[in-house]
Order: sequence, then structure tokens, then C-alpha cells
Amino acid sequence: MPGKSRTTSPKQIVAAIFAGLIGLASPALAQTTAAADAVYMAGAERVHVGGLMRETAQRIAVASCFHDAGIETAVYAGQITQGIADYDSYLVALTEGDAAYGIDTAEETRKLVSTIYSVTSQWDRFKEAALGRLNGEGPTDGTDYVSRHNLNMMHTSKYLLREIIAEYAIPPALLQSDAFTLDILTRQPALANQISKEACGLITGNTVMGSTSRYVKSVDRFDASMGALINGFAGLGVSAPPTAEVRAALEDIAADWAVLKTRLDQVAGSNDVALALDIDRQFAAINAKFAALIPAYVTASKAGI
Repeated sequence: MPGKSRTTSPKQIVAAIFAGLIGLASPALAQTTAAADAVYMAGAERVHVGGLMRETAQRIAVASCFHDAGIETAVYAGQITQGIADYDSYLVALTEGDAAYGIDTAEETRKLVSTIYSVTSQWDRFKEAALGRLNGEGPTDGTDYVSRHNLNMMHTSKYLLREIIAEYAIPPALLQSDAFTLDILTRQPALANQISKEACGLITGNTVMGSTSRYVKSVDRFDASMGALINGFAGLGVSAPPTAEVRAALEDIAADWAVLKTRLDQVAGSNDVALALDIDRQFAAINAKFAALIPAYVTASKAGI
């Protein structure tokens, strides 16, 4: 039941496993341990869903920028609608569990339940504003709520992700290095969307959505993170690719990124809508490759269990 603290601590879990190995665990204790293990076994999946929330908050912002500028409004209205449905489903998965996301148990940790509730409250306001824009409701203060608060929504999602990692990065179910690596990996699609949003804002003259300093910072961060993912970065807790196939997939994404950067260099001073659309479409292709790659990291995180 949401709001109920777990009665089995990580230390108790380890103790129960040890007792079972030497024949001392009672059937009741074994059942409790198995239930607790099931909760923690979905740690990587919860980190993945937290990353999807961060990514989706910025996807809605990208679509809102193009939609508000009158660019391919039907396409981007569809993206806003889909993003809202996706974010709602992520909140349900983290709160109640959802086998479709590999999460079979409801969240019972009081602190996380409270954080999810706070995120939900902020999300409800953000969602209302996004739906209002789709329905043609103009902002009362001259600045759209989605434009002003999309970064807050992303950072709120990021804070929730940090709380998930703090709770679930417990060996052997999920090593901290694997959790941190998943954090960086799932941040890349969010950064991709943020860069696309900033490019849209700069090109269309939406000064709230587009900031040169944020744009440059996001490009640099995406670039540095690609290097860390391909080569590993022990100082940041980022592990090297778990397999040769994963490394090859990352290098393929890096090659796409190198091509895209030549387009990103053209954004400054441009009002070319075709450029903004091309950037967004190239990022969509990159994000699709990340989406196909992330499950390999989730699986690899369980290799030592």
C-alpha cells in the first residue's frame, strides 16, 4: 500500500539470504526475503523509467516550441498528446508498478512516495498548460507556462531519478556504477530534446525556449557524455560499455552526432525553419537508437546477480 515503509532493510535481505544458505531461514522469512528481492530487482527498470520522464518533459517542450511557431502543428500536437500519455504512464508505473516496464511491485518507501506525489502535483499543472495550448488557450501573462517551466519539470524529474538511485542502487541487485551509468545514458535523449528545443527557440525567436548559453552548454554536455559512455569515466562512476556490441552501437550514435553537430553550428543567427526541423528529425533518429540500446544496459546491470 503506498505510504507504507518497507519492513525488510537491505541488511536484513542479505542476512536472510545467508541464513537460507545454511538452512536456518524459516519459510516465512524466506517469503519475506523473496518479496523484498523482487522489489529491488526492478531497480534498473525504475531508473530507466525515471530517465524516460526526464526525456519526455523536454519532448513536450520541443513539440510546444514548434507548435506555437505554427510549424507542422498537426505533427507536433500529436507529439504533445503522446508525451502527456507517456508521462502519465511513467508515474503510474513508479507508483503502482507496471509489468510493461518491468516493475511488478508498487512503491512503498515513504520518501519516494512523497517525492512522486510532489512530481505529480507539478506535472498536473504542466499537463494542464500543455493541453490548454493545444486547445488554443493563450497565456494570460504573455508567456506560455510550458515555455517558462519546462526546465523545472525536467529538473523535478531528475530529482526523482536521484531519489530512485539512492533507494535502489544496492548490490547485488543494482551496483551504484550501473545506476550512475544508466543515469548518464538515459540523460542523453533528454539533452537531445533540450538542444532541439533551444535550437527551435533561437531560430523562431522564442526567447524563453531558446537561450544561447543553455544551447551551448547542452551541446557540450551531450558531447562529453558520449565520450564517457564509449570509453568509461571512472571519476564520474560511468562504466565502460558492457559488451563489444554495445560499444559499436554507441560509436554508431557518435557518428550520427558528429554529422548533426555540423548543423548545430549553423543555428546562431539563423531563422531557417528547415534547419530547426532537420535538427529535430536527426535527434529523433538518435533517440530511437538510444531507446533500442538502453535495455542492454538494464540487462547487463543484472549480470552479477
